Amino acid sequence: MIVVSMMVSSGTGILIAQYNGASRDQEATNVGVASIVLAIFVGLGLSLALLVGSSSFIALFGLEKQVAQFGYNYLIISGSFTFNVTIGIVLTTILRSHGYSRSPMVINFIAGIINIAGNYIALYQPFGLPVYGVKGVAIATVISQVASTLMLYYMIRFEGIDLPFQQWKQIPKTIYHKIIKIGAMNAGEILSYNMAQMAITFFVVQMGTSSLVAYTYAQNITRLSFAFTLALGQATQIQTSYFIGKQWVDDIYIRVQKYFLVGLFVSTAVILLIFAFRYPIIDIFTQDSNIIPLIAMLIAGSIFIESGRVFNLIFISALKGAGDIKFPVQMGIFSMWGIAVFCAYLLGIQWEYGVIGAWLAIGLDEWFRGIIMFKRWRSKVWTRFSLTE
Repeated sequence: MIVVSMMVSSGTGILIAQYNGASRDQEATNVGVASIVLAIFVGLGLSLALLVGSSSFIALFGLEKQVAQFGYNYLIISGSFTFNVTIGIVLTTILRSHGYSRSPMVINFIAGIINIAGNYIALYQPFGLPVYGVKGVAIATVISQVASTLMLYYMIRFEGIDLPFQQWKQIPKTIYHKIIKIGAMNAGEILSYNMAQMAITFFVVQMGTSSLVAYTYAQNITRLSFAFTLALGQATQIQTSYFIGKQWVDDIYIRVQKYFLVGLFVSTAVILLIFAFRYPIIDIFTQDSNIIPLIAMLIAGSIFIESGRVFNLIFISALKGAGDIKFPVQMGIFSMWGIAVFCAYLLGIQWEYGVIGAWLAIGLDEWFRGIIMFKRWRSKVWTRFSLTE
């Protein structure tokens, strides 16, 4: 649902940056206002869907009864406030697209602190408070998200970004169409990725609770390794859009490849560091002797996964920033389902390699897509897809 929320913001970021690069300030302003209007409608629709359908969504995973109840308790509370997340994502994109990348970072940090404090209160009974459990965790998440959205709105006003919301009816329909078209294609690749991950998780559930727990812990531990490259990819997309607006094609062509090398170095260094200290890190999360070896093996496999993931985080972002969106989406859908999901079933269930097989399938997908996206960037085909024309 968060990925669907990003549909609006992905079109927003690319268009604002390209219009700013082309010095077309009024169009950039129109995109900002139109994106907020769309975010409100999309967000309310998603909130209603989760409010009504939480139990049905959770039932799809075939979880144990108690785990399913935890999932429902969390989703019914956090999901009902998806509209706030949608608006917050768009406000973040508007700030970043205008060059204010530090403010969202600080705001996310503050929101994270609020969320951690809320989680602590919900779970560890400080000052003799009762244990609120999963419901308390969900409430803490919602409070931190609402606080984040309010701070983002304040920063937009503080930075003087013009968003005459009362004029939303005067904005040309072509602006709305562009945001929706770009956003739908752009989010399609991300949505397909997350749905494929859900399918793989479903396979892992069939392998037993220990496999699911190890898979979940490994995902969260190794996420740190690509955090920097993910941020670098977002910055690459904004800069690519701006440079395309300026028609500085040769400059951005070289820059993106340099950013890839930086991302590859950092991600590889971090995952190797995590691998070196895998057992002390795992000990923070669990002391279960049945799960620890599984998590350790998954972290080792992450060296293969994360080096391939860098290709996608950088080059797909750059291609989308240039307006070349359709190809990454189509190739992504094919690879995620034809390689990641299919191989996860084949290796993990059919050939009985278990969660390790599912993990390696993810790596095969990352490398296959990554090499193709690298070649696409090198071909310069993306120079034909400017969105400001």
